[in-house]
Amino acid sequence: MDIEIESIRPSPFQPRLVFNLDDLKMEIQRDGLLSDLVVRKRGQFFEIIDGERRWRALKELGWKTVPVRVVEVDDTVARRSVYKLNKIRENYSLEEEARYFKRLSDEGMTPWEISKELNVDFHWVLAHLNVFKFPEEIQKAVWIGQISISHMVALEIVIGRNIDEALAVVNEVLRRRLTLAETRRIVREREEKVVEMRLKAAREVLPKVAPEAAELKTPEDFEKAARALKKVAKKKREEVLTPAEKAWRESQKKMKLEKLLRKKKEEIISLGKGGVDVEEREAGIEGLLQSLRDLRERIKALESEKLSLLKIKVSFNCPHCSRPCILYRDEERFWVKQSPAKAIVT
Repeated sequence: MDIEIESIRPSPFQPRLVFNLDDLKMEIQRDGLLSDLVVRKRGQFFEIIDGERRWRALKELGWKTVPVRVVEVDDTVARRSVYKLNKIRENYSLEEEARYFKRLSDEGMTPWEISKELNVDFHWVLAHLNVFKFPEEIQKAVWIGQISISHMVALEIVIGRNIDEALAVVNEVLRRRLTLAETRRIVREREEKVVEMRLKAAREVLPKVAPEAAELKTPEDFEKAARALKKVAKKKREEVLTPAEKAWRESQKKMKLEKLLRKKKEEIISLGKGGVDVEEREAGIEGLLQSLRDLRERIKALESEKLSLLKIKVSFNCPHCSRPCILYRDEERFWVKQSPAKAIVT
């Protein structure tokens, strides 16, 4: 169908910051519009899912109407589709992708939720978001490629621990033009020093806060000390929480519990929709287990019967040697003995 071009609006989920239209306008003037725009209805307007570059180019070319295909999708599908379709046609710049992730984060999505919804690696998302923890000059250095996002991934543990320390490492990377491998080595060396400092501090504080765990010799001693320190840390963290923070933590616990209960309820309902009652399903499983138990008992009885028969010697006319032979059992092996010959054949 064709609709007025002025009734179309760009997607609020569009990550693209810059649109290069010159080549596209030339192609449209030469070949026409080869594919319809994909939109969804939003009130009195239509919102673009796929084709914002074409829409912008057509507006500049003076088109009044444009062919579209209307789809019905929710915000989650729209966000994912806009992100993926634009990336397929032309990859985003570092700044475009970073600012898009930040917009989603500002709207309340966690890095993990962003990574799952857009099917992007979690550490990749977190690295882009971590760029905004640094001053403007460091951000610009990332946008122009003086320091890569892979460097930011390598610095993740340092950024999470202390942003001032991370800033010192970033400045060192820029000053010395360190490679990714060299940056990882610096991060690893710093982490080893931090572990040593923490271990030293733990040895000093343990006799006061947890005398029973103060001995640090065996792996079990270290595990006991870790559990004791974790309890102390939890207590101290709760002591410094404000009433608002405590209320927030309680609300999070309640939300997680409600989410778990809702999931269990949905599982039960889905079982019901499938035409299988929960009690019937459990009864069926129990019946199958009982059948397996009966089968094991039957096999055991047959094995016992076979062994009892083989405790005595059985004489028969052997079809291989055409002579009378004896079958008997000796411990875990079975023997056939020619009679009266002395040879024994297994």
